[in-house]
Amino acid sequence: MKISVNRQSNVSIREQIYLEIAQRIRSGLIESNFKLPSVRELANEVNISLVTAHHVYKMLDNNGLTETIRGKGTFVRSVKNTTPNSNPAATFDWQLSIPDYLPRASFWSQSSVRLPPNILDLASACVHPSLLPIPLIQASIRQTLENSPHALGQYANFQGDTDFLLAVVEYLKILSIQLTPHQLLVTNGTQQGIDLFTRTFLGPGDTIAVETPCFSGAIDAFRLSHVNLQPIPVDTNGIRVDILEDLAPYIRLKAIYTVPTGQNPTGAIMSLSRRQDLLSFAREHNVLILEDEPHRELEMSRIKHSILPLPLKMLDTDGRVIYLKGFSKFLFPGLRLGLLAADGSIYNRLLAAKSIADLGSPLWLQKSLIPLFQSTQLLRSISKMSTLLDTRRKSVIQTLDCLLDPSIIRPKQSAGLHLWLSLPIGINTDCLIPEAHRRGVHFLPGSIFYPGEPETNHLRICWTNLADVDLPKALEILCRLLNDAVNTKTNSN
Repeated sequence: MKISVNRQSNVSIREQIYLEIAQRIRSGLIESNFKLPSVRELANEVNISLVTAHHVYKMLDNNGLTETIRGKGTFVRSVKNTTPNSNPAATFDWQLSIPDYLPRASFWSQSSVRLPPNILDLASACVHPSLLPIPLIQASIRQTLENSPHALGQYANFQGDTDFLLAVVEYLKILSIQLTPHQLLVTNGTQQGIDLFTRTFLGPGDTIAVETPCFSGAIDAFRLSHVNLQPIPVDTNGIRVDILEDLAPYIRLKAIYTVPTGQNPTGAIMSLSRRQDLLSFAREHNVLILEDEPHRELEMSRIKHSILPLPLKMLDTDGRVIYLKGFSKFLFPGLRLGLLAADGSIYNRLLAAKSIADLGSPLWLQKSLIPLFQSTQLLRSISKMSTLLDTRRKSVIQTLDCLLDPSIIRPKQSAGLHLWLSLPIGINTDCLIPEAHRRGVHFLPGSIFYPGEPETNHLRICWTNLADVDLPKALEILCRLLNDAVNTKTNSN
């Protein structure tokens, strides 16, 4: 267990060490009943005093993550959501002696892929296959197999296939996104775009401001580079630029990460004025902006009526915004394909990182999607899906209003695929996961969306992943579970 400490950080060393160990425990990277190093061993490994090491373990104990047994040591308590070993007969205890550099993997730890198939999934942020344009994708792939079989025997350019990029550029114009192929880089999903940005521009000692709560996959990627994460609250208009301004004299920011359209997990849409304020702040303080936009197509009605603000990248005048565009949410989750857009030397450095990471995304996959993006039917399909999902979103919110205890706060409006629910303080949604699985549903506890010490009374659900017949069942089970938690807390007071 290698622990990274930044001795120039404004966060105390004790807090940094506590957070690293706590996040590994919460992610399941340190297993239940694992014996942590002794106080003396921790002090020697991280080069801290015995008093500091003792305080770290006391904080872990006080937060219910570990239990210190006098004369025996400090042990990890039972993790809230464990997954059976894929090979329980095998003994791999020796592997614990091999140190790693993973600070957390919260997105992995809560992935529904690791759950039994009978559990209704309210966690995965994707659209049910029945709503996807599968016939169009099938036709596109068949056409490519017939007309371009040679693509199976060739490598792609590092930045992506030229013909594919040209087709995507024309498609993006429908979304009011004006880019050129020379600005684009094909990625294996937006997560790779986050990773490329992180390994290129962020390292130990750098600070990135992140919306809080924040997409847990992004937090995981940033933590892997051992950067400092500065939480910035969001409201209904997006990231709080006023708080960025207040912190600017005290913290040197290298970058800002934001999901301005359908913020993950709250669903907020950043207003145009807030976007302009954020860009002004970034210019004034020489900060990069990493803009993640996986949900734009799902807001077609807003686009048609010109009430959805342009991406930050379209408002950017000096190449400060690195733009990530995903296709997984509404087209083809199983293909894991996305785009990164940047300018100037920023683009060149990201392209170099891409060449090191994987030598380029698969050529045949890109070729196979060119007919899809050129199809006149694609826009009709996406518009139809957007309308259906908008109707479903309103129905879900009405159901929650009808079934949930009034003390549970839920949004009246949101964008994207998520709904963010807040229970009364004192109810830990992490602790509700085992009972949720017993009843047959899965959701994401809010704790994984915090870069530091988490707020534990929130949860995120996605209402797009289930079939029409299953969604009402899942919502009913979830509402009963949350109402029972509220009643239990009320009766215990």
